Amino acid sequence: MKFVDLQSQFAAYEPEIRREMEEVLRSARFIMGPKGSELEKRLSDYVGGKHAIGCSSGTDALVLALMAYGVKAGDEIVTTPFTFVATAEAVMLVGAKPVFVDIDPVTYNICTDRIEEAVTRKTRGIIAVGLYGQCPEMEAILSIAREFGLFVIEDGAQSFGAERNGRRSCGWPHVGTTSFFPSKPLGCYGDGGMVFT
Repeated sequence: MKFVDLQSQFAAYEPEIRREMEEVLRSARFIMGPKGSELEKRLSDYVGGKHAIGCSSGTDALVLALMAYGVKAGDEIVTTPFTFVATAEAVMLVGAKPVFVDIDPVTYNICTDRIEEAVTRKTRGIIAVGLYGQCPEMEAILSIAREFGLFVIEDGAQSFGAERNGRRSCGWPHVGTTSFFPSKPLGCYGDGGMVFT
């Protein structure tokens, strides 16, 4: 049993994929071309955000978001250990320390009842990860962030397209990120990522 069957996906959409690829190839606009801008606009509208910036991977999307917040060595970022390694890796790539909070045994997302006890004077933000097609408890997470003056990044790589109380994954304040790795809910043939505001 294949968990990710790219050949079947391609067969189902082959005419459409070939048409779009040929259009890009004919235009020779491979970088910063209109198709990339169109994708950013359509996905930003889809999640209900203001802006979207495409990048090379979901990991880079997280790194870009952390860099935009000025995260540096000595800072701490609260997140969950129950996610793909890229979440913690992105924190370490900018020199900060991931501080892990256990998961909720029902949702497998970060346990919001335990976030406050992980916050220290070095904490700058929270990376909330959505897993198994469900958004994290963003209302509670944003409330904690407001109380402690922290930013929130939603890692929607495993929940893109999910909704919680009428809001889509990656469409919550402050920043959302996703991955287009082939096995993700919205995958591509190769790799890619996006940052949403």
